[in-house]
Amino acid sequence: MKRSLLVLMFLTVSVLSAQENTIFFSQALNAHLPKYIQDVEQAIALNEKDTIEHLFNNLVKRSLIGTYFDDFNSNNLGKKNLSFSKFEKPVLLITYSPWSIPSKGEMPALNELAKEYGDQIDIVLLFWSDQKTARKKAKEYHHKIKIHYVDDQDNKNTQIIRNLKHSLGLPLIFSVSSNEIVINIEKRLVNKLDQTIENCYAKNLALYKNSIERLLSNEQLLVATP
Repeated sequence: MKRSLLVLMFLTVSVLSAQENTIFFSQALNAHLPKYIQDVEQAIALNEKDTIEHLFNNLVKRSLIGTYFDDFNSNNLGKKNLSFSKFEKPVLLITYSPWSIPSKGEMPALNELAKEYGDQIDIVLLFWSDQKTARKKAKEYHHKIKIHYVDDQDNKNTQIIRNLKHSLGLPLIFSVSSNEIVINIEKRLVNKLDQTIENCYAKNLALYKNSIERLLSNEQLLVATP
């Protein structure tokens, strides 16, 4: 009996200790964002584009990868409010603003990858818009791609809008494992007038396929770890 109590106490202390050591994505952002913004503004003033790219990659690799992704609620096309933690598979979360134009070739690349990997991961497109706009956009995507939206006008969504939309100021790709760890954060490709649709498609396919394969490789490690 005493031994059982000691084991229970040890497990309880271990769990509490793990919880105390947990660093959430939002906490990491709050800690490192002010310095990042200051450095980016300085690089912009000096027109140092390579430095801006380096600062973003450095923030992601040193401070955001490995954090716990904060849970948040979004609506599906049926207006059902769902929490992010309900996704059981690894998630490729791609954020969109209503005004942003997808890179040429991005849509067919995602549709192709949804056919190939849709049973292994969840590809989730998160629109910062209302239901009407999200429904209109959804018609262009494969049925295995999940379309969600967060209405900017809804005050209940202030925290998630700040973390995922305004903090880094870019439409981004979040790779999140099944146990809700941030595996990577990447910028979506931008349109370039001098590139053909075929070239853009190939680049988008490579970008997203690499992200998906990284997620799946991480998932294999999770399964293999006792």
